[in-house]
Amino acid sequence: MASGSFETILEAVGKTPLVRLNKIPKEHGIKANIYVKLEYLSAGGSAQDRLAKRLIELAESRGLIQKDTTLIYSASHNVALGMALVCAVKGYRLIIVTPEREERDIDTMLTALGAEVLRVNNGSVCSKGYAKSLNLPNSFLLNTLEKEAAAEIIAYNSADEIFSALNKVSMVVVPHGQGGSSIAQKAPSGTRVVSVTTLPDHKGGNGLERYPFLELDGKQEKSDVSSKEAFLMARRLIREEGVMTGPAGGAGVTAALQLATNFTENDNVVVVLGDGIRNYMNKFVDDQWLKERGVILDSVKPTVHPEEKYDPEVVKKYTPTTLAGYWSRDVDGKFTNCSNKFKAFREVRPAVLDNVLEAIGNTPLVKLQRIPKMYGVNCNIYAKCEYFNAGGSIKDRIAVRMIELAEENGLLKPGMTIIEPTSGNTGIGLSLAAAVKGYKCIIVMPVKMSKEKALAMEALGAIIVRTPNEAAFDSPLSHIGVALRLQNEIPGAIILDQYRNMGNPLVHYEQTAEEMIHQSGGKIDAVVVGAGTGGSVTGVGMKIKDALPNCKVIGTDPIGSILADPSQTWTKFYEVEGVGYDFIPGTLKRDVVDTWIKTGDKDSFEVGRALIQKEGLLCGGSSGANVWAALQVAKDMPEGSNIVVVLPDGVRNYLSKFLDDEWLAIRDLIPDKKMCC
Repeated sequence: MASGSFETILEAVGKTPLVRLNKIPKEHGIKANIYVKLEYLSAGGSAQDRLAKRLIELAESRGLIQKDTTLIYSASHNVALGMALVCAVKGYRLIIVTPEREERDIDTMLTALGAEVLRVNNGSVCSKGYAKSLNLPNSFLLNTLEKEAAAEIIAYNSADEIFSALNKVSMVVVPHGQGGSSIAQKAPSGTRVVSVTTLPDHKGGNGLERYPFLELDGKQEKSDVSSKEAFLMARRLIREEGVMTGPAGGAGVTAALQLATNFTENDNVVVVLGDGIRNYMNKFVDDQWLKERGVILDSVKPTVHPEEKYDPEVVKKYTPTTLAGYWSRDVDGKFTNCSNKFKAFREVRPAVLDNVLEAIGNTPLVKLQRIPKMYGVNCNIYAKCEYFNAGGSIKDRIAVRMIELAEENGLLKPGMTIIEPTSGNTGIGLSLAAAVKGYKCIIVMPVKMSKEKALAMEALGAIIVRTPNEAAFDSPLSHIGVALRLQNEIPGAIILDQYRNMGNPLVHYEQTAEEMIHQSGGKIDAVVVGAGTGGSVTGVGMKIKDALPNCKVIGTDPIGSILADPSQTWTKFYEVEGVGYDFIPGTLKRDVVDTWIKTGDKDSFEVGRALIQKEGLLCGGSSGANVWAALQVAKDMPEGSNIVVVLPDGVRNYLSKFLDDEWLAIRDLIPDKKMCC
């Protein structure tokens, strides 16, 4: 494969983009250009991935650890998670020692990555002492290299990325204990570096983390922000800018706004956002959590409901099985005969972006190193990691493209309301785009879709309407039926309609498939793509047929769906989200698919968990379905063949689902321990 692909996901640590804030600074009368550095788009979701990677590199380079060494690390929160990810990729046994008082939100992810978690009483000092006292045979305490790694992390720090991306930086704002010192050492003369401390001001602490060992000197200025200010600003960043930051990012932006009042339009300010919302879905992302701590006074969420009396024709006349436009082969057999103009392919994501929507696309292509061997496969399998998109899934791509087309055609104008029936990820993408562009948004989705998806959309400002799982697509009670009824009742409302919208397959033809071809150097023998609306397998498949006619296009479809076989007359419930349907959407062009593979819940979740634990890929359950299908395909392909498989989304949406052993056990879906242990 070409240099555009990665050997492991650790190559995706760092290199995070700078995104300009467009609304909030203006509302505060700030003339300076304020940029945020999205560290949550790093491989493990935080700035601490950089430290974890460097710690292991130091230990390896000095011969302090070997493959059979047990690594012990006293840590918590993101630094523990970053270390668990690095160890998962490299195959080390890892024991995380953490204080009993630390909240357990990320324990599920730590154990999913294969780490063992030991909790001890009386704080971090005691936990480090306990870690040291373990004294296991053939073990190594990583904390002994912490300060040295922090000093050397300058080479891995975001400092070089910041100062090379912008010609002039007047100020950099960093959460306290997250590398401000190393940035200060790299900062050009005249650049202020500010370390922000978030002060707890309510019961139960502030839910924030800090790492004192990363503060090596006093070169940076200090600023204090209350946790209430941090939480509220983080929620504003999500809702107004679409920047899905954790609370420390809210503190950083609050401090930047306070300190930049006298700056001019010639000044550039950078705020490092240490992490995203993933670790806080049950904390500040949830209005009820904020209310209980006095951060907000009311947690009543806006709701809408369709009227009980409605015109049945509103639902009956809708046909989701036809594409809104035409798209066929030209005289040369290429799929260029299209009712819409094609956008130019963006080969590389710029380092500096005008808004967060530009952080969609150009996702990593990563070679699987361990799972193919576990399954006895001799092909090269590459994962297209779509959870690196700004909103966390492949559906971010279609959300933006559908909105662009509606705007270009005069169908979507300021002040209008976007309504969409969806399984969740399209809803997050549309909520994100609507937040950035200023549209109102209503998302209608079945009850089975995860709580995490709903919380993310609500934080972005969307209103959520739930519908029964068992309602058929053409029922007035289904998510499609309810969306149609709401559109008919709400003035200025539009359904972009991912089941018929040309933007759905179009963006995958224009960009997603082009990225695969570019990153692989055109050396692809098969692509494996899951089908829900069918837009991704159709768009990718059409481009692959144009560019690589000998490449096979494989579609996956869950047992219980009819996409693989429309003659099938029965459907049944399945747990994997975002794939399959009980009708054939207009955006699915079935003749592009060479082979269909049916997937089951247990295989999907088993491989999904293995991708996390064995490859460090923090993906969702449908990713497991696609990789399981790729493993079946690989058994019949020549040794050395290259297979590209799409991982549609990440773990953020499923922390209370397939990452939870109890949830799996209740449904008799516990993975094979041979594969996930």
